[in-house]
Amino acid sequence: MGADPIRMIALIAMAVCGGLALIIWFRRSPRWAMAVWTASLFFTPVWFGVQAGIFFTVLTAITIVGIIAFVDRTFRWSHLDTAVLMFFLALLLGLIIGGALWGHVQGALIGWLLPYVWGRLVLQRVSPEWVAQCIAAAAVVAAVLALLEFVTSRNLFLLFPGASSSIWGTLQTRGGELRAEGAFGHSIALGGSLAMSSVFVLVVRWPVWVRVGALAVVGAATAVTFSRIGIIGLAVTVVLAVLFLGRYLSRAMRVTVAVALGLGAAVGLPALLGVFSEAGSEATGSADYRGDLVPLLDNMNLLGLASNYERLPNGDDYFGGFRSIDSALILIGLRHGLVPLAILVVLLALAVIALVSRRANPALVALVGQIPALATVALITQYASFVWFVAGLAVSSYTLYGKAAVGRTVERVEPARELAETA
Repeated sequence: MGADPIRMIALIAMAVCGGLALIIWFRRSPRWAMAVWTASLFFTPVWFGVQAGIFFTVLTAITIVGIIAFVDRTFRWSHLDTAVLMFFLALLLGLIIGGALWGHVQGALIGWLLPYVWGRLVLQRVSPEWVAQCIAAAAVVAAVLALLEFVTSRNLFLLFPGASSSIWGTLQTRGGELRAEGAFGHSIALGGSLAMSSVFVLVVRWPVWVRVGALAVVGAATAVTFSRIGIIGLAVTVVLAVLFLGRYLSRAMRVTVAVALGLGAAVGLPALLGVFSEAGSEATGSADYRGDLVPLLDNMNLLGLASNYERLPNGDDYFGGFRSIDSALILIGLRHGLVPLAILVVLLALAVIALVSRRANPALVALVGQIPALATVALITQYASFVWFVAGLAVSSYTLYGKAAVGRTVERVEPARELAETA
């Protein structure tokens, strides 16, 4: 027993030294910081981390180190940052006066706020093109691994320590087919993340044939998640990119992508529909269940926990008889209240307005393409962090580059007006 405190002190000292070394490395080599963060997002499972009062995943640790390394006095505050700050302050207010649970607020601060801050900072030290390259390359590798997982029925990430005791450390099937999930712990999380990544694959500075081939691989991997919202999200994201990213994609590229999307749908849809048909009541019941969640809106309070919240003796949480709430928006309202939900809905509406006002950038397209998912799936595992990172990235694109954005290296200009002012 006497050696335990010494061992703990030694481990803490090693962690501090390792963290300081990473901070120094990231400040000197910011491109490596983005590359390491992207690798931790796509290739380290959510159950792989360290318990230190709070469970720190590899992604969380790298995000904190990256923020410390990148923060400086040149940071430019945006009106949208004020709105995001109001959202998180509403979560804290719900904790203080609305009975919200610390675990829910803690999860939001770690899994949402930190990635948003990282997304806001990263473009201050690395080029937009490098960000796009990192995400695109990681997505393609993750897609290849997902296809191998589907073919072999083996997920290599389940070999990471902690998988057996994690709720995410199991494989899923639909209609007798394995649903690929990679390192994301759930097929929906992988599908949503690949859908967001598709726009970065399109705008990165690779030869056209490489981008089209990479998009095909990402699309095939999204298909083998057998996640309807992932597949829809990818289609919506690609269509939005074709329609609104004319500054980033040539006319020939947009036509090629549109034709490829049509061919992919013609080839893949029959097989997908066959799997969903084979799944029968499991798939249709999942869709009907999401519709049953809508009446829960009546139980939401302005701040904090909904009135129909119940915790059973075994520790399971229920809202009106539902243990699982597959809607990020509804779950935010139930856990944190109508006020933060309203702020988030306004922010999403501003994103749509910016998109149709011809102020689109790749990160904004990725975010708007996930709005259907936010209404129908929960923010889980790394997918949640990726959504908030992309949101921060979209805001940074305007704050630092005006109308220019992620996907092209451009001359840095003074921002004319913030997105919120023009919207």
